[in-house]
Amino acid sequence: MARYFFDTGDSNAVIKDEVGIECDGIVAARREAMEGLIDLARESLKDLDGQQLFIQVRDEKGKKLARLSLSLQMQPNAAEDG
Repeated sequence: MARYFFDTGDSNAVIKDEVGIECDGIVAARREAMEGLIDLARESLKDLDGQQLFIQVRDEKGKKLARLSLSLQMQPNAAEDG
């Protein structure tokens, strides 16, 4: 099994993963990244408008293998504007 690193961030900051997780290939690493992004969204999305979150997957050599991102934009209901 290889070790993959999952850097997380938003539009303001990036947190580098220094520990990593052992996964059975890139498909499993992407699955871990997706689960991590969902958890990150639950924890981090305070302001619904304009939030952007991401998780970037790196291998042991530092090569970037995948990037998953989430952007949330609120559009007002036209009936509420009037």
